[in-house]
Amino acid sequence: MNIHVKRIKDLQYMLKQHGLDALAMGRTLEIGFLTGFHLDDCEMLVTRSGAWVFMPKMFVEQFRSQIDFAAAVPVDGAAGSPLLAKVKELKLRRAAFEPEAETYKRGTAWRKAGLQEKDGLTGALRSVKEGEEIELLRRSCHIAAKAFGLVKPRIKTGCTEMSVYRDLEDTMQAMGAKGPSFNLIVGFGPNSAMPHHVSSDRKLRNNETVLLDYGCVYGHYCSDITRTYFHGRPTEEFKKVYSIVAASQKAGLARVRAGVKTLDVDAACRNTIADAGYGQYFIHGTGHGIGLEIHEYPRLNTRCDAVLRAGMAVTVEPGIYLHGKFGVRIEDSVLVTKTGCEILTRTVKK
Repeated sequence: MNIHVKRIKDLQYMLKQHGLDALAMGRTLEIGFLTGFHLDDCEMLVTRSGAWVFMPKMFVEQFRSQIDFAAAVPVDGAAGSPLLAKVKELKLRRAAFEPEAETYKRGTAWRKAGLQEKDGLTGALRSVKEGEEIELLRRSCHIAAKAFGLVKPRIKTGCTEMSVYRDLEDTMQAMGAKGPSFNLIVGFGPNSAMPHHVSSDRKLRNNETVLLDYGCVYGHYCSDITRTYFHGRPTEEFKKVYSIVAASQKAGLARVRAGVKTLDVDAACRNTIADAGYGQYFIHGTGHGIGLEIHEYPRLNTRCDAVLRAGMAVTVEPGIYLHGKFGVRIEDSVLVTKTGCEILTRTVKK
């Protein structure tokens, strides 16, 4: 079965489970996931028995030449909303949309038209990767991991955070990436102690920490990796903190497998750091899902009790941040399996 046909059928099954007649979508990401058609300015309606994509007339022939499992509906010059007209025509009393995936304007219009709000339907579908998705994720992560081995030797005293940012970006694109999966974080010295530092023109000095948090997009799929090392002769404090974070990540990775709750993975990482006396310096969650977006369901933190399933792709990224000194974060993207996990961003040599 075509993977996109399967996804639509899976969504239709979910509609029945939740007592809904239809789901409306207006974001390219969800429409692309369900159809393989990744062009803007479209809307989609999926009912329990059918699927329609409403699009500018110039897209119709292209869509129809590629896709025969959803109807293409041209909307150029149409008065009102063709999607809402279809909802009315089909007498869909329990049509819904996902507010977190829609613009304020579209969501407001759909709410006023009587559509219900329902979170998490397509997110749940996207959380488990299948077939080509896994291969695209592997390639995205491989590119990111290989970039570290290529770029690290070029990071010299006097170079700026932004110059390394650009080098990482260019290196990944040279290997086939479409672009970065988020605003890359390059932090030197005290800047490495800020988890979401904005890369700057600060120059690298001798004997200080370098933190690189980056990733790329390949075939629409995102990778995420963080590497931390010491430029020069590492201090005893850095070596101690690094070893604790490495042990924390190892403990977390050992907990990742189908059937385990995400908060248990977080606890494995967090307890290792707390037992070493640095609990107050681990100031964020342990990880998150990755896929078509850099942050997806599920979350790995103290509050999310989602259960990992084989095929989910998540990050494991504990860290310790000593304000004004340095920070250490080690992050890998992994694929959940029945018996453990496959580390997708395992660092490879150039």
